[in-house]
Amino acid sequence: YLFKTFLNISLRHGYPFSIIIIDIDFFKLVNDNHGHQIGDTVLKEFAQILKSNVRIEDTVGRWGGEEFLILAPGSDLEAAARLAEKLRKIIEKFNFTTVGQKTSSFGVSTCHAGDDEKSMISRADEALYAAKNGGRNLVKVENYTM
Repeated sequence: YLFKTFLNISLRHGYPFSIIIIDIDFFKLVNDNHGHQIGDTVLKEFAQILKSNVRIEDTVGRWGGEEFLILAPGSDLEAAARLAEKLRKIIEKFNFTTVGQKTSSFGVSTCHAGDDEKSMISRADEALYAAKNGGRNLVKVENYTM
């Protein structure tokens, strides 16, 4: 619901709106090596880091598995990429319960004329894939062509 609302405001009024998809690098190994209870603790700690370091108007949610989504109304692509880089640096220095330091990969997209939820998510997903293919612990932005 919020995604659609922010998207509609952006399209109607030209207000910037970006999204960030975040994946915890090699999270499967946490569950495999330490069990699902520790995995759940790591997910909660990760979510708390995200929630504590975004703006009040941003929305953080679990996107599935070890992925999270940030809705960033009022942020253009550059501002969202800066936020993602800030989060990436905080996460890589954090000591997670039992597992120690973890890294994460980020994909960022912004709203363009004619966009819908699916197109924005698709571009953020492609950027996330590029971050993972580029060696992980990276922020990548959409490759947008009209």
